Amino acid sequence: MEYRQKNVDRLDELMSTIQKTDSIPTLPKIISKITDLMEDDTFSVKYIGELMTKDLSLSARILKIVNSPFYGFSQRIYNLNHAIVLLGANVLKSIVISTSVFTAMKESMEGLWEHSLFCAFTAKYIAGTLNKDKKRLISNGNKKKYIIDGDLVFSAALLHDIGKVIIATTFKNDFKKVIDTAKYDNISLIDIEYKNFNTSHDYLGYALIKEWHLPPSIYFPIKYHHNLALADEFKVETAIINLADFLTKSLGIGFSGSPYVERLNGEVFEILGIDIDFIRNIIEEIYSFKEELYVFD
Repeated sequence: MEYRQKNVDRLDELMSTIQKTDSIPTLPKIISKITDLMEDDTFSVKYIGELMTKDLSLSARILKIVNSPFYGFSQRIYNLNHAIVLLGANVLKSIVISTSVFTAMKESMEGLWEHSLFCAFTAKYIAGTLNKDKKRLISNGNKKKYIIDGDLVFSAALLHDIGKVIIATTFKNDFKKVIDTAKYDNISLIDIEYKNFNTSHDYLGYALIKEWHLPPSIYFPIKYHHNLALADEFKVETAIINLADFLTKSLGIGFSGSPYVERLNGEVFEILGIDIDFIRNIIEEIYSFKEELYVFD
């Protein structure tokens, strides 16, 4: 009884942490304002650019990304407004969101940022590949093809493990013990989280992203990326993140908190309409992404 009450208290404390603006990564005022402005499709590039220049790390990151091989523009871009036009609103939102969690991820767990970023690159690549295939993702028997927003998938994949930052922030020493247990006993991190905190990082990440007022297309895939069976909305996007997470762990990119790699969920094949050859081809293409992890440094 005492053990159960302790876990209930810990869950309450974790949820309380999400409500506090001084104890977890929050969206800074400039970044929050930029995000709100970009909700309007008629936003002013010039005004957005002026706001971004007030945040040097954000400006530098945008220019790094627009000039990275991942986006593949033929000429080097030096002008921030030009970069904003080239990237578009959805990519900018992804970068803005990532800026708010970059330092927190780096400090919470060694390798978590690299894992998250590679997962985001992979998810975006999978989405693009599926969008190009005219035979796949025909929704509900209709002839109209289901088009995936690769940039929103990128954002959700980038933030899929942000719940671990909340646990690490609230219970630093206990979370280290959880990581050690996962490492030495070779069991799923999410099972140990439930045992110790009465919740898990996927739910906490979902709660935080909702608190940030980000769209359901980001927070629902985060909530269900370990449990596809419960995903009623954005099931395709959730399956992509599940697959990207699996591939990132399998390739040993970064560190997600446990060396244990769960078996690939069979539902992924059905939801995405893919086979094992698709996965083999994806692995061959994404491995080079590890060279681009420097982009956000």
